[in-house]
Amino acid sequence: MLPHYTVYLFQYHLQKTKAIVTPLWLQDSVKFGRPLPCSSYVAIHDLEDETLQNCDTVQDTSSGSSFHFPSGAEKESSRQTEPDELIDATEVESLSYNAKYSCLRPSPLVCPNQSLVKEIDVIRRGRNVEGEERSMLSYSRAISVIKAYPHVITEHNIQDLHALPFLGEKILSMIEEFLRTGRITEAQKMLADLRFQSLSAFITIHGIGPHTARRLYDLGLRTLEELERYYEVKPGVTDEETMSLLDAEASANTEAAVEQSIKIGLALRHDLSQTIPREEVEEINRTIMRELGHVQKGCKSVIAGGYRRGKPQSNDVDIVITHTDWNLGSQKVKGLCRKLVQRLHEQGFVTHVMHLSGFHEHNVLRTHHWDSLEKALTVFVWRHNSSRRTVYRRVDLIFAAPEVFWTAVVGWTGSTMFERDLRLWAKQQKGMKFDSSGM
Repeated sequence: MLPHYTVYLFQYHLQKTKAIVTPLWLQDSVKFGRPLPCSSYVAIHDLEDETLQNCDTVQDTSSGSSFHFPSGAEKESSRQTEPDELIDATEVESLSYNAKYSCLRPSPLVCPNQSLVKEIDVIRRGRNVEGEERSMLSYSRAISVIKAYPHVITEHNIQDLHALPFLGEKILSMIEEFLRTGRITEAQKMLADLRFQSLSAFITIHGIGPHTARRLYDLGLRTLEELERYYEVKPGVTDEETMSLLDAEASANTEAAVEQSIKIGLALRHDLSQTIPREEVEEINRTIMRELGHVQKGCKSVIAGGYRRGKPQSNDVDIVITHTDWNLGSQKVKGLCRKLVQRLHEQGFVTHVMHLSGFHEHNVLRTHHWDSLEKALTVFVWRHNSSRRTVYRRVDLIFAAPEVFWTAVVGWTGSTMFERDLRLWAKQQKGMKFDSSGM
């Protein structure tokens, strides 16, 4: 089993018990089939003596089951297999519903207080479309805590909520109102508000975020039909030549490209707004991997997103792809995203590319969370087996080297609150920086 490289930035006394080396140590050790001496790979000069001392321990135990480098014939035979799972899946019972971080709490798809969550979520959505990010985050955290609470909230146990994180007096008063009336006044007013209705409809279109939605509303637009007239779009009709595969990467962030994405999203909105059953998600994945086999053999995939979280219906399909060759996989997946999309386009499966990006070096100083992995956000054309009707689906393809495949899968699984707290937990509790492209 191969270890993932770990940078220890914990408390100082822990740093002194570990061999703290640069990532190059792992790469070279894999190349030579054995753990190399640490002297040339010391990451923290002040801890050089401790690193050299603890490195001996790593080398002495390298033949154990927890830390093993393949060599010789074994290395060759394992070339086409991915590393074993490092740990067993976490048992839900071991998670605490009152943990500070949502990534440490159980998050059921349907919780005992689902009606309450749905009511509070209306207010969260209202804060989102109005660009009130701090308030939106507060409601998101509160919703996450309530979803993890394992009991139906009643007037008899509501006092227990005071011990839970992120449930302030305002949220608690809303919960009390919901227990009395089955509704929350602010949420009901919001649902009846025409501005909220318009902005909420606008942001369902790919390429339209809250800021753009408010700008369009200020122009006097109120409905999706008015948006179609504004962008000169006919339902179901798109200009496929306006965003070619070859130009997509270069123009991905231009104003023209964003507008084109909006036009595509509007034209195909009736199909793209439909949810996708799990069986269809799996069939789309099989189709894509079959086509990928014609481009590069030896790849494997994991369906992430809502599908991996267990949702019976998905809004889109997120597929994370890597190569099973642990030694050369990073080289084999580089540039593969564009080749696969080109193949899918030629075979008539991909009609539009919303975004196409190549690999970028991992930058630990990055402050935003759009990872450095190769990815393509596409419109996939699909034919239903039952009706044989052609439908359009949003399919995102993400490519990751074998050594960061696990972070890519975790990072593209969601939910948004889980990912946010996972980054926060890694930073605050482990002194590390996590995103989809590595740690």
